[in-house]
Amino acid sequence: MRASRTTHRLTGITGLAAVVAATACATGPASAVPPTRAAHTSTAAVAAAAAAAARQASAGGLTPDQRRRADQLISVFENSTTEIQYGYAENIGDGRGVTAGRAGFTTNDGDALKVVRAYAAVAPDNPLARFAPELERLAASGSGDTGGLPEGEYIAAWKQAAEDPAFRQVQDEQVDQRYFGPATDQADRLGLTTALARAELYDASIQHGNGGEYDALPALIGRTTAKVGPPSAAGERAWLDAFFDVRVDDLTNPANASTADEWRTSVDRVECLRRIAATGNDDLDGPFTVTAFGSGYTIA
Repeated sequence: MRASRTTHRLTGITGLAAVVAATACATGPASAVPPTRAAHTSTAAVAAAAAAAARQASAGGLTPDQRRRADQLISVFENSTTEIQYGYAENIGDGRGVTAGRAGFTTNDGDALKVVRAYAAVAPDNPLARFAPELERLAASGSGDTGGLPEGEYIAAWKQAAEDPAFRQVQDEQVDQRYFGPATDQADRLGLTTALARAELYDASIQHGNGGEYDALPALIGRTTAKVGPPSAAGERAWLDAFFDVRVDDLTNPANASTADEWRTSVDRVECLRRIAATGNDDLDGPFTVTAFGSGYTIA
């Protein structure tokens, strides 16, 4: 679980459905179509829809373009830019030591350690390898004290490593395994279908984590469902709006006191997604513009 630093991947299945529907309308009534042709059209449409659904499922319920736009939004929230910041690294004073990389991997809780270990597995002689023992100590103790790294050298080494495509790929894989994957599992269990709802859970997964804490994503989902019922009963839009409320309340009143000051300044990342919801862009069709923390961005 990390504090917010307020300072990747086709259109949805609905797009394919529209194409299929348009094709069906163009062919006219079924009685006007020779049986063999009708059967061929139906079979082709079913096969195409099944293939598209399989592609969508393999991407966590998001098409490639939707995933990319979700990543761009999160990058705006995390680093005030639509460009993924693999080389970002600084101590933001939230008690978690150094926060670094595209998803804010921190030194006090094992986040950064997992990234460094994964990178060492593919590039043993990398500039971050020498920090592994101290990262292990910090993770074991949950300490935010970075004097033993030392902090300045660790930050410089992280920035240097980010020039390596292998290190950027490691960060992508860690995000998929530890944040996007768990958020997708939650969305599947809830039966959420829109790209916007899935992007919101993905963003919450990165900021709040996926553990058993009161502030973590599973707890936020539990409180939302207790408030309005599951999406199948409340309706996805009503459930998502309630989730926005629950998350804002958690950001302004977190159980973890060390995050309080930073999280209270990050509420606009939720309100930004709520503003997108108000436009009706549930599929995250692009390009579109957003305002977050007083600045405007174009999501391509």
